[in-house]
Amino acid sequence: MKRLLYAAIALLGIQCSPASADQNCMTGYYRTKQPACVDSVLSQMRAGPNADPSAVIGFLAQIFSTSPAEKQRILQLEASSYVKSVKLVALYGAGLTEDAQKFAEENQITATLQKIEKNQPAKLAVVRPSSNAADNDLLIGAYMASGDTSFIERILANFSSADDDMAGIAMRMGFMKGKFGPNMTAEGRDNVMAKMACDKYACKTEPAKFFRVLTLASGFWALQSLASADDGIKKTFSGFFANDPRLKNLFAAEQAAFGNYMTTLTMLAVFKPDPKDRDKTAENMSKAASAFENLEPAGKTFDHIEAYVKGGKKVK
Repeated sequence: MKRLLYAAIALLGIQCSPASADQNCMTGYYRTKQPACVDSVLSQMRAGPNADPSAVIGFLAQIFSTSPAEKQRILQLEASSYVKSVKLVALYGAGLTEDAQKFAEENQITATLQKIEKNQPAKLAVVRPSSNAADNDLLIGAYMASGDTSFIERILANFSSADDDMAGIAMRMGFMKGKFGPNMTAEGRDNVMAKMACDKYACKTEPAKFFRVLTLASGFWALQSLASADDGIKKTFSGFFANDPRLKNLFAAEQAAFGNYMTTLTMLAVFKPDPKDRDKTAENMSKAASAFENLEPAGKTFDHIEAYVKGGKKVK
């Protein structure tokens, strides 16, 4: 299980990384369509692979499928074997099989194409994220190349078919990732959220469910992060949840629970109760925070504090 948890944490840390996208100018490409931006992206990749390339693959696939002239420019002589393989996967993902075959032959990488065809990676035109966070990346990259919000809608559609429990937990993990990073752990607290999700969704026996939660969470976090600087994503993201009563209520509940969690952390850091109440108060505060971290239902995560207050104690 530890190996699976480590892989899950790595997935949350690498997949759907808006920070990486900002560094290589992809987020603003659809506004300017500057070739220099594409050149910068590829130059960074030639320095060596340091993250999952799915976002770049989606970015290139969309350019290849909509701009023949830019496609030809990008496919010119390439020295890096790694970047050659990325371009080849992008051609395949764009559905340009003849171009992929020609590029593979010209660059002596037909064996790589055969492996791609055997693995059958998702085609950009039909990919719908479910239990593979790389599909989120692919669509985010395509959006960056085009500004077409239908790619963002496909990521969000994964929430529509998720049950209340799974959707809410994914939102909670997304909020925590946005605030505390891939470990989803506040300073001084135990790192338990990924393990709890792994246990809850029987990751040893039914890994698809577990990885679906991670896919939902990473997509939620990435789109929230990107929305701060992109009106298209912001409007699509907010509109999606606002227009679905079920998801709107889940979002509001998890957002409120996260706000309460942050308040609890602050109170744990500064709370100064009467000496006789010190241990009991701190214990109840910590229980409330743990309930949130352990994925208890949003409406029940702060029962520990409410029960303590109803018992005649004052939370100062």
